[in-house]
Amino acid sequence: MDIRKRYLGTLLGGVWAILFPLVTIALIYIVMTYGLKVTVPLGTVPYAHWLISGMLAWFFVSEVLSTGFGAVVDNPHLVTKMRFPLLLLVPVKVVAAIPVHLLLMFVFMVVMAVQGIGSFIYWIQLPYYFLSAIVLALGINYFSSAAQVFTRDVGNVVGVLLQVFFWATPIFWNPDFIADSKFHFLLYSPFAYIITGYRDSLLDAVPFWQRPLETTIFWIVALSLLIAGIALFQRVRTHFADVL
Repeated sequence: MDIRKRYLGTLLGGVWAILFPLVTIALIYIVMTYGLKVTVPLGTVPYAHWLISGMLAWFFVSEVLSTGFGAVVDNPHLVTKMRFPLLLLVPVKVVAAIPVHLLLMFVFMVVMAVQGIGSFIYWIQLPYYFLSAIVLALGINYFSSAAQVFTRDVGNVVGVLLQVFFWATPIFWNPDFIADSKFHFLLYSPFAYIITGYRDSLLDAVPFWQRPLETTIFWIVALSLLIAGIALFQRVRTHFADVL
């Protein structure tokens, strides 16, 4: 119902969920390749594949975060008129974003397999990074959805932060550019861990245990956000009905 409601009244319906990321990827690829003439030293990996692998991971995370802050306010009837396990409202936003992500990933992986690009054995660790993205998104969404009930500025804050992290995360630029600069800390952000993890699995044949520092930092941040987010959500949930 959440997916159908999102595209209700549009002529193309759910096609927009696939069309938007494809157009965005195409525009960024054209600008970076032919406009700015950016080159990324990726060995035998084409830049298009490197870009798409990171963009697909980012689209999933950003989709969940850009809709997750409305998990409670978008369902006032479940909050005010019936007894409902409100904690489930946040995972619903994650589940609603999964079908499109899996479809795009499946098509991309089929294309890679046909072209013989990538180390297929390492694709088995993709579920690990997929789970990592879910845990991180859930933790953030429990915070944002609870806060959105009391102040509607949260949606705008989330939008601004997504823009910041989009440009500050190595999605379409080579992380080696800042590895030795004062901005190298950006490579340890939770979002960079997920983007890099998808590429490690699809293209670079790097197991996740070879990044112990990044893995430790990610799970400390992600689990802390999840635990604290659930605790905050549970603490203020009794006020949801009154405010809504």
